[in-house]
Amino acid sequence: MATIALLLSGLGLFFIGVRGLSANLVPLVGRRTRAAFARALKGRLSAAANGTLAGMVTQSATAVSWIIVSFVRGGVLPDGPALLAPTWSNVGTALLPLIVAIDTSTAAGIVIGVVGFVTYFKLARGDRTRNALEAALGAALLLFGMHLVAIAVGPMREALMHNPWWDAAVDNPWLLALIGAGFSLAAQSSSVAAALAVAAVAGGLLDLGAALPLIAGANAAAIVNNAVLIPGETSTGRVVFALQVVQKGGGTLLLAAFTVYCAFNLGTIEPWLHQLGHDISGEVAVVFLLAQIGGALIATLLETPTRHAVARFLPPSPAETLAQPAFLLREALSDPTTALDLANREVARLGTRLPLLLDHVRDEGDRSTPSSALMREAGTSLAATTKAYLAALLDAQPARDQVAVALLLDDAATNAGALHEAVAEFAEAAATARGLPTAQRLTEALHVLLGAVADHAESLGADEPDLVLSLLGHRDQLMEELRQRLSSQQDVPPQVQNALFQMTVLFERTVWLARRLVNGLSQVQRALAAG
Repeated sequence: MATIALLLSGLGLFFIGVRGLSANLVPLVGRRTRAAFARALKGRLSAAANGTLAGMVTQSATAVSWIIVSFVRGGVLPDGPALLAPTWSNVGTALLPLIVAIDTSTAAGIVIGVVGFVTYFKLARGDRTRNALEAALGAALLLFGMHLVAIAVGPMREALMHNPWWDAAVDNPWLLALIGAGFSLAAQSSSVAAALAVAAVAGGLLDLGAALPLIAGANAAAIVNNAVLIPGETSTGRVVFALQVVQKGGGTLLLAAFTVYCAFNLGTIEPWLHQLGHDISGEVAVVFLLAQIGGALIATLLETPTRHAVARFLPPSPAETLAQPAFLLREALSDPTTALDLANREVARLGTRLPLLLDHVRDEGDRSTPSSALMREAGTSLAATTKAYLAALLDAQPARDQVAVALLLDDAATNAGALHEAVAEFAEAAATARGLPTAQRLTEALHVLLGAVADHAESLGADEPDLVLSLLGHRDQLMEELRQRLSSQQDVPPQVQNALFQMTVLFERTVWLARRLVNGLSQVQRALAAG
């Protein structure tokens, strides 16, 4: 029982360390460093080098993937070789098993002690220092956890020695591959599963012949980890994760071929393996690393066919097409004045769409207009893309007056996205209460107000903001009186009455957000004109 407790505590520390390391390294890097990382991705070679470095830093290929996808969506990066960076980040994460193969328990213990003293006596100052300490603690915990696992493996090896069940399991490569796949799926990381295999080899629980199918199974499970993320992503995200599926698939084929070769020619391959590492655990770690490099090379060579396959079998959805920016250009980020003008036009474009969200619940609405749910999804996505573009512009440290305009536009984009959500919810409630004349009058009134907002946005905030703001006067008292009249009516079904109540609340929220958007666009227009 003590051995099992030791094993579980070691695994627990390892998992806590992995999570703490990746969670604190990402904010430690900072936005400016990530922006510099984006600017460095100019070709396949730079994508490979910087992707590997990013994988080493974050210890998460998924985190690197999301960073790249957000940069492409925000117009900071082109949809080109930069999408290979997450593929090569798997090479960086594969250094984890190599580190585990080295006995670093003494250094890990020292780091844990130092961080403990600094934390207890509150010697850390600033978020960056705290993130650095917690990242160091995470690295130390994962290494010390593997040290405890290695200690626990010794008694386990003695207990399992000559056990017929254990002997049958070790001699069954398919079962070992399944175990490795289970660890990889549970940890959402093939590198973590490979690191556990390295620790088991270091403790003598597994030999080379048993470790190879185990890490091959772990690598194969990573295909599933990446494949399940593809359908829910944008076209850029689908390409990113599809390339990683190819990378993991290629690496798995290499590992499987090497495993089969070693099964029949271990005597001839051992001298070559001894040159890779001083012991078997180091050899396993290096083999896993080489498989990631081989898989990344295969994915790089198959980049174009992979893109074509994704475009053919997973074309962009209507919402994704609607969410594509029309004005944001990454080349303009070097010219803040132009970039601000383009971002202003994109926010205004969002404003002009607002009346269209009510078309399907108006008697005279255009039924060919996309549904309100579809437009809400596209609107919130485009607002987020615009905010990411503005954040990239701020990373370039523009002039103070340009920073002020960028912040105004960021707030306007937030309001435009929130308006799409509020109006779409209003349309959903209006569809339920459509049989009531009051509901239809509310819908038409809101459509008129949003039409004025759309006209103001089309003029980029230049046309008579005071007139639009006067139309958007507070309707709180009017809506409250309407709710009181509704509560006294007995002939309205509860579901319809509840929908109408919801419409009044959303009407107020929409008017409030619309006032903020109109004010924001007007202030941006005046600031750009003065500049």
